[in-house]
Amino acid sequence: MTDHRPTPRPDAVSRRQFIRLGTLAGVSVPVLSLVAAACGETTPATTVAAAAGDGVPAKPDKIVVRTWGDPWRSTYAEGPAASFTAKTGIPVEFDVTGFSEIQAKVQQAVAAGQRPPVDAVLTIEERAFAAKAQGISVPMDLDLLTNASQLSSVGLPADGSTNYVSVSTYSQPLVYAPDRVELPDDLSWEEIWDPKYEGRLFVTDTPSSLMLPVAKMLGLDVTTDDLTPVWDKIAELRPNIAALGDEEEFLSGIESGEFDIGITLAATALEAEGLAWVTPREGSTVSTEAFWIPINLPPETTYWTQVFINETLAAENQSLIAANLGEVPTNLEATLPDFMKEDPATFPFTEEDLAKYALVFPVEVGARNNDAWQAAYTAAIQG
Repeated sequence: MTDHRPTPRPDAVSRRQFIRLGTLAGVSVPVLSLVAAACGETTPATTVAAAAGDGVPAKPDKIVVRTWGDPWRSTYAEGPAASFTAKTGIPVEFDVTGFSEIQAKVQQAVAAGQRPPVDAVLTIEERAFAAKAQGISVPMDLDLLTNASQLSSVGLPADGSTNYVSVSTYSQPLVYAPDRVELPDDLSWEEIWDPKYEGRLFVTDTPSSLMLPVAKMLGLDVTTDDLTPVWDKIAELRPNIAALGDEEEFLSGIESGEFDIGITLAATALEAEGLAWVTPREGSTVSTEAFWIPINLPPETTYWTQVFINETLAAENQSLIAANLGEVPTNLEATLPDFMKEDPATFPFTEEDLAKYALVFPVEVGARNNDAWQAAYTAAIQG
């Protein structure tokens, strides 16, 4: 087992305060209903190729891209936005509205027959899938996304649609304080059930981080099998759990000594000095960040927004995203930073690494089972 102790980046900031990985937590009930009803359906939206006509459409004055604040905004500005503007002359502006709020605003605009407030949305894959299910995203034209041919298997939706494209992945390994925890070689997720961790463990407040590894331990398929044994196994972990929550609560608690080890994003270890991470041999939950384009935009804007998204998939820009954000690029031609190359279990990049280590969250099945999974997980953790 390799002890990974990254050097914190001086520009590291709170990475994803409102994200709850592996679920659609925070989505309104109507959205969940739409997702459950629309799984597998084709979005009834006009394709960009048809909207643009046979020729290249006129250029818009600008395109507006929703993203998170720094370092996301500055990274996308420095990389794909700069190269896109250099090639096309079209400026790119950024909107840092929260991803739940922007999704609601797009829904409202579409319902009113109005233009949405942004031209592209960078979000987590679960929300991109929800936008497809709601019928508010445009199927993208792979003839415009020329860099999509270089993507790994997680770059495009598993259902074969083109309503969104994933630009990066992130996993949820064990992150710990190496001066307070000594982990064995050939680590299994079973390790955290050891009584020596009583009152020393942090877990996330959503199911996927534990559900997928436990299912792998038990030889179960979360898409088809009865998950009662998974929830029963997680309930046995209760004596060891000191706290549950999100990334901010993890960082606060491990730095204060409230607990010594926990499950969180690999990139979280980049934000605090002295932390290490490890992915147990069963692998860890992997999710993606993705772009989608709202319907009801002018055809020329939809066309050129795809050209921008294609720039985000270019190998050079994908390499920058990996270095600045600590997320794994989906373009297999990108260059990884050294700390990723040294740890393919935590940062699975190649198809071989993805198959070996990545427990990829099944967004379509998750959308249908979100409420039931959340209720079962909460009951297992809290009693």
